[in-house]
Amino acid sequence: MQENPILTYIVVFLVVFVPYLFLRFFMGKRRRLPDDLDKWNLPPLFRRCFRLTDMFADTLGRQMEALQVERTITIKNQLVVANIKMGPQHVYALEIFMGIFGFILPIVLFMLIGARTDYALMAGLLFGFIGLVYPSMIVAKAADERQTAIIKTLPFAIDLIGSAMGSGLDFTAAVRYFVTNEKQSNPLVTEFGVVLKQMELGKTRVEALEDMAARIQSDEFTSFTAAVAHGTEIGASIVDTIKMQGEALRQARFNIAERKAARAPSIMILPIVLFIMPAIFIIIATPVYLKIQSSGLGGIMGGQ
Repeated sequence: MQENPILTYIVVFLVVFVPYLFLRFFMGKRRRLPDDLDKWNLPPLFRRCFRLTDMFADTLGRQMEALQVERTITIKNQLVVANIKMGPQHVYALEIFMGIFGFILPIVLFMLIGARTDYALMAGLLFGFIGLVYPSMIVAKAADERQTAIIKTLPFAIDLIGSAMGSGLDFTAAVRYFVTNEKQSNPLVTEFGVVLKQMELGKTRVEALEDMAARIQSDEFTSFTAAVAHGTEIGASIVDTIKMQGEALRQARFNIAERKAARAPSIMILPIVLFIMPAIFIIIATPVYLKIQSSGLGGIMGGQ
């Protein structure tokens, strides 16, 4: 029986890499998990693999950061928006490991069941690519979901803070009223809670809001922060400014919904062409085909 060279290379790689990983993980100096890991807001996959990724983040992860500067900036911004307390090096480390094992495991399984080599390579490349991009997709999805949740609740929060200030509270007390009375799972509550802590530590209202805008990275909230800063500089009423910005935020949210609704027809073209049109064609053409066959025209058309 001829030996498969691809399977041999993979076995050699596993024989070398797995013991190295074992020794590095169990015999080397193990880094203790951070005491505040629960506050890192890690996605489930990153939490389960944190010890493994943290072990190689300062080596493989840092090297990938140096090679992909622009992508590193993008991932870092997504981590800030998603409120995930880790660096891009952890994402790169997990991408490397998932890419390697996503490539190797399907090939080994296909070889063990006796499948063709080209099929095994295609499966390995496919799952290796999925493993390579999946961690960054998780981060991007978490950032998008959190940003969307913040934008969705922001107009209500601005209105509530403005109403509280109109009732005689100052800005700090109004924000604290919102943080106290809203659900703690709301990401906007978390962000305003950070604003309160920063103001208690000596930052001005504008500085704390600007830091919050940098974390959220939303054009709508950046405009709100700029309006509050401008109103503070010229001495305008902060209550009137907040009310006008609340209305502007509601209009912006409505415009976003309109744009999403306008994109719906173009998004539906592909599933219609791939799934609905073939089904309709089969439903219409099948009775016609059966009628032709039963009438004897099928044999004539077939040249019989």
